[in-house]
Amino acid sequence: MSADPTPELTATQREELLRRSWMATDGLWYYQTALSGGIDGANEANIAVVREFGRQEMVRLMRGLGIEKVETVEQYRRLFQAAVDLYLGSLFEAEESFDNDTGTHDLKVITCFAYKGVKKAGIEKEYHCGPGERLTGWLKAMDLPDDIDPDVGLCQMAHTGSCGYRLTVGLPHGS
Repeated sequence: MSADPTPELTATQREELLRRSWMATDGLWYYQTALSGGIDGANEANIAVVREFGRQEMVRLMRGLGIEKVETVEQYRRLFQAAVDLYLGSLFEAEESFDNDTGTHDLKVITCFAYKGVKKAGIEKEYHCGPGERLTGWLKAMDLPDDIDPDVGLCQMAHTGSCGYRLTVGLPHGS
């Protein structure tokens, strides 16, 4: 009697499973912190932790790609996309545009894993945007201005029904 072989996950399935597991851990940590210490305390801790986590993950990615310094909008754009693909995958979707002349990057968020989680938990109106803080950490790691408009604050999706940011990275065009 032979047993059916255990099915194998594809590399993409493995990455997606790891991302979802990490984000579930992040969400559970935040939720438990909010339950035990209140939403304000959870937001304060989350801002500090997610900013630093974002900085560290971008430093690791840059090191892995052999990038010491981000010097052009195109390099920023490729690095940003690599980070989204690696760390967020299908958990995040946005429409993007770049203005190479001004060094601006516009994001209109379509799918946000954090909003889905905090909405399910019923705390979306009080939640301070963690993904925006992660982005702030990414910019810090790239040694770019964290000029984000609007400033990262309470969840835009929960308060306005949409989410968008304009980042001014201040880099020259060129390769």
